Amino acid sequence: MTMTFLRRLTLLSIVFGSVSLFAGGFQLYSESSADVLGIGGAAVARSGHASSAWYNPAATTTISVPTATFGSSAIKLESGYTATTHTEWMDEQFRFTGFFYGVMPIHDDWRLNLSVNAPYGMITQWPHDYSLNTLATFTSLRVCYISPSIAYRLTDELSLAAGVNATIGVARLASYIDLSEYRQGSNKVYMRADDQGVGGFVSVFYQPTKEWAFGAHYQSRVKMIFKGDAKYRQNSYLGGLIQFHDTDIKARIDMPAYLALGMENNSFEKWRFMFDAVWTEWSSYKALDIDFDKRPGTNSKGTVKNDRRWHDVWSFRFGTEYQLTDNWVLRAGYMYDVSPSNSRTTSPEMPDSDKQLFSLGVGYQTERWGFDLTYAYIYFDKTKLGSHVAQSHNIADRGEFDTRCQVVSAAFTVRF
Repeated sequence: MTMTFLRRLTLLSIVFGSVSLFAGGFQLYSESSADVLGIGGAAVARSGHASSAWYNPAATTTISVPTATFGSSAIKLESGYTATTHTEWMDEQFRFTGFFYGVMPIHDDWRLNLSVNAPYGMITQWPHDYSLNTLATFTSLRVCYISPSIAYRLTDELSLAAGVNATIGVARLASYIDLSEYRQGSNKVYMRADDQGVGGFVSVFYQPTKEWAFGAHYQSRVKMIFKGDAKYRQNSYLGGLIQFHDTDIKARIDMPAYLALGMENNSFEKWRFMFDAVWTEWSSYKALDIDFDKRPGTNSKGTVKNDRRWHDVWSFRFGTEYQLTDNWVLRAGYMYDVSPSNSRTTSPEMPDSDKQLFSLGVGYQTERWGFDLTYAYIYFDKTKLGSHVAQSHNIADRGEFDTRCQVVSAAFTVRF
């Protein structure tokens, strides 16, 4: 088997690398709550909402009765790839992610909290016959966080909280392997893997006056070793000269640590203003090594190594709420999110770049129940196919990705 063929087979590692590409390039931070999406994700110093069980559990000490919020976000990612001679579009569908937040007062100063959501993940699906189908045609990742915590009000102004993140990750990936040099067309590979992990978090909420509140929330890194298998549409070509063995695979992927800092002001009648800065530790993702029980094209074990060299990033979030009546509240938000990815490795699994989010939302609350509804539009800067990816796959005409995303999120809240 030629070295050219072996180099082409290493595309499997690039496909599997999309797992962590989604987790960084499309972190579903704001999309994990309808009310928080409405204020652009600026929720770390916010009080009185069950969604604080995820965004800052220390702030749940401002909730005096058992409260639960549950809902779903529908996400539609739209991306086009334009090269010199053509433009191709991703298959566009709404994909759904859910969330649940519960707060239980157990004492005047103590709260038990539970958060369940999927803060990392996305699905992209390109046509099977598009020009980059050897890079990826289908990529799906969901990492669910189950996060119990306890909060304690140390003084009238200061509250603290700590908890545990139990994570469950599932990845499904597909692409094609080009065999045209052997006049065999292409072979399809389908990969699946999953794992569980454990991390922790701490947070603080400080409200020195009725007008001002401050918050901080730190989540630790979660180490995950995804294990699964790779299967091929066809296992043998040219009378057995070229063979693809269905095999077990393994790759370590760490969910990053992050630190969120926030402030809120309600000095103006009926208005609340929020600002958050969120730092994410993507420098932990320097490389991806994938272990194969049977390396592609061989019958022996092997490891494919891939350089990533991502970097730490900051995201800046602004939000406002206007209390229209005793029951109705209007929301608006803006986010600027810096992409952590290395431009040399940009590929169609998730054509990530710096992005901006604009959101509008509405909420209705009574003493016992309420609902929230938000629409958000995410604009991505245009970005080229990575130079390293193009060189590795002999793509002379490096095209450009033009990506947009729409989100509709709804939630229902009950107070007992």
